[in-house]
Amino acid sequence: MLRLTLDTCSVIDGAQAQAYGPQVDELVDLARDGRVSLWTTEAFEVDQERASLDKQQRNLAWLSDRSFIGRVPGPFRLGYSKLGGPDFLVDDDNIAAVDALLCEILLRERYQAANLQEDDAALMAKWRRKVTDVHHLTGHLMAGHDAFVTSDHDDMLKKRADLRARTGIVVVSPAEAVQMAHGQAA
Repeated sequence: MLRLTLDTCSVIDGAQAQAYGPQVDELVDLARDGRVSLWTTEAFEVDQERASLDKQQRNLAWLSDRSFIGRVPGPFRLGYSKLGGPDFLVDDDNIAAVDALLCEILLRERYQAANLQEDDAALMAKWRRKVTDVHHLTGHLMAGHDAFVTSDHDDMLKKRADLRARTGIVVVSPAEAVQMAHGQAA
């Protein structure tokens, strides 16, 4: 069975009838029929911190109505993960190396670990927003899923060739995920 991790923007596409809403709805139908499995990551919670209350409620209600969509943890990050939350310390050197590569690919130099200053609250707040994409992808990798589904053209889809070449992570749009799902059934 094809295992797909949904980025927060894919949830938004479905919950708020955005551009890729019909494709996300089709993925949900395929999951309901047991033809694919769908997952989000713990980074979804951090993404919701920036959403307006109305949008946050719509996103959470959408997920609640689709209880078959699972959630996977990510690596524990100081300044990011909740103490006692589901994220956990990673002792796999390969995962840690890929996480570092993801930071290199997705984060500007300013947000690299070596440049962070924990006493700079504004910088740390921006880092928290920026590292969320890395957290999504590392959680996806840790879960061993087949493809990461996103409509984020600026940060992920634009860099997907580099992501795949350097980390092995397959990043696809919701439309491409639907094609993958139909292709596996053949």
